[in-house]
Amino acid sequence: MRAARLHTIGGSLQLDTIDDPVANEGEIVVEMAYASVNPLDVWVTQGSVGVAAANLPWTPGTEGTGFLDGHPVLVRGGGIGVARPGVYAQRVVVPRIAVMPLSSDRHMAQIAGLGVAGVTAWNAVHVHGRITSDDRVVVLGASGGVGSLAVQLAKATGATVWGQSSNAAKVDTVLADGADHVVVGDHEGLAAKMSELSPTVILDALGGAYSPAAINALVAGGRLVVYGTSAGEMVEFNMRTLYRKGLTVSGYTGLIEPPAQSAKVMDDLLLMVEQGSIRIGIEEIGLGDAADAHRRILARQVVGKLVIDVSR
Repeated sequence: MRAARLHTIGGSLQLDTIDDPVANEGEIVVEMAYASVNPLDVWVTQGSVGVAAANLPWTPGTEGTGFLDGHPVLVRGGGIGVARPGVYAQRVVVPRIAVMPLSSDRHMAQIAGLGVAGVTAWNAVHVHGRITSDDRVVVLGASGGVGSLAVQLAKATGATVWGQSSNAAKVDTVLADGADHVVVGDHEGLAAKMSELSPTVILDALGGAYSPAAINALVAGGRLVVYGTSAGEMVEFNMRTLYRKGLTVSGYTGLIEPPAQSAKVMDDLLLMVEQGSIRIGIEEIGLGDAADAHRRILARQVVGKLVIDVSR
């Protein structure tokens, strides 16, 4: 079978032909259809997360869809792609607990990209952001996989929602997701551009210089929800601004979320996909394009979700 694998930490993925995997006790073999590409996959190949460095060659990939005994399933959790090899392959061995049956094989590509992005967006909007119809929300990095869903979920609460993108070419995509307005530009002057809205909540997937701009833009009592640092891990801001405004800064990661909690969120998200109340903008690529997909994530050149069709 074919798999996209890492041979050197920090290196590029290679398309390899390898033996079919064999399941041990408590495991099953899933015939993969689609594998989602997430920033977490990139951090694993960089050696900053997970056990890839001690287990080369390494197959990345934390979630996807496929077939078990001919029935459609979602594969995620159980350490897949972080503590054990992932799903960038035609067949994978996974723990039984990491397999969720799907009601049909419709939307397989969309659902493959739903897990990390959808659960993150849901928690950012409903759990940490506590967004209601009274809120005025800004989603930083609104054209990304999480950002796109965060815009849709926040808008569904009745809130006023603005998206932010540094690329003017992505404006129409963000508006199509339901944003009322799109702020175009990087962190320079960002607070001033958001002043008309007076945001009560800002959802931050970027970090770096964007987080201080968000803190400056929030109204008194506002909430900043951080779930990514694609623009930089180190952040510097004025603590007086934070406490004098009475702001709340909250961080979300699925790495420490109880499986039962994320499973409940996934059930709700799957229903929303089936009903057409949320959409996941995906770009399908082949296994041989996995290395370029990681490069594009690092360069922040992705709109929506990249999903690998493992048959290509």
